[in-house]
Amino acid sequence: MVSKAKAVGGSAAGIDYIMKEEKQSYELCRNDIIGENGTEILAEFRETQALNSNCKNNTFSIVLSPANDKIHTQQELREFTQQHLKNLGLENNQYIAYVHQNTNAPHVHIIANRIDYNGKALDDSYIGYKAQNSAENIAKENGLTTAKEIRQEKKMEKDFEKIIHKDIKNEINKAHNFSVKKSKTFGDYIQKMHDKGFKIEPVINKADKLQGFKITDKMSGLTFKASEINKNCGIKTMLEKGVSFKGLDLQLNAVKPIVGELKSINPITLSNPILKVTEIGIKLTIKGLEKGMGIGM
Repeated sequence: MVSKAKAVGGSAAGIDYIMKEEKQSYELCRNDIIGENGTEILAEFRETQALNSNCKNNTFSIVLSPANDKIHTQQELREFTQQHLKNLGLENNQYIAYVHQNTNAPHVHIIANRIDYNGKALDDSYIGYKAQNSAENIAKENGLTTAKEIRQEKKMEKDFEKIIHKDIKNEINKAHNFSVKKSKTFGDYIQKMHDKGFKIEPVINKADKLQGFKITDKMSGLTFKASEINKNCGIKTMLEKGVSFKGLDLQLNAVKPIVGELKSINPITLSNPILKVTEIGIKLTIKGLEKGMGIGM
């Protein structure tokens, strides 16, 4: 259960908003007001607020959202709302509450007079915190999921996801290192990674040049950029270890059943070997490549 609250100046438009039919709304409860629209209800508020002209933000706008994993009856929502107002010290003040059902999580909008019949303004210090604390207590009392529990659950899911991602990245890194050692060409590398359960997807930039590649774990369906696996898991390191990218268009055609059509190339113009290495952003000299790895152009 979640709640937000703030002190505002109050307006007829604000009251009309919570009563809008397009919000699939219905009135839940009210106290000491008889008006049927924002203008009439605001006039009733102003009559009481005249008892304390020093208070400018004399109206509370409150939202109460119960757990959305359960469908609540109108009576349950009314009880939650009235308990919430009591927790905030507003149960005897003028208020009106409407339920909005236009989202996946039905929620209650409350407009409450901050000024009581003695002209006293309810303290609005930390009102947002007080509202959330009240919602937490109501949730606990009724066996509902609290905002804290939702945050903890999301954190656990996120932590678990990190563990899964880390394990898969480790497996990809192992397969990558093995495949690089056993490959003479980028095509060989794609085939060997495929055999290990990983799909390689070359990334071609707008200039139709190889920019890098992505790696997908076929079992989980998770995809990572090569740079996300390891800083050395990329084209530059593969070149340094003797993997040839010469005649890349022919290499990719040979493994087309694995990589599929390279949709990112438009049009496919790989007739010249991509290994004008400086053109793919790898700061290695052609001379060094030709001499050290036998990559002739």
